[in-house]
Amino acid sequence: MIGVPRPELEDWLVIRRRMLRETEAFIEDALGHPEKWVVIPTIRVGEGEFMPGRAALFWSQVLASS
Repeated sequence: MIGVPRPELEDWLVIRRRMLRETEAFIEDALGHPEKWVVIPTIRVGEGEFMPGRAALFWSQVLASS
């Protein structure tokens, strides 16, 4: 059977390559600059709770544009 070019498959391959390049760049940057990491606060279930406003502070840092 002769392969017929399928635009949707080609589009997916382009998108996939871009996603892999972006992920690679993100990981390389994070490993090269650990001081920029955002630490996700955690508490074990049943062992406490976050201070009021902690979630708002965390999300404001994560979603802030810099």
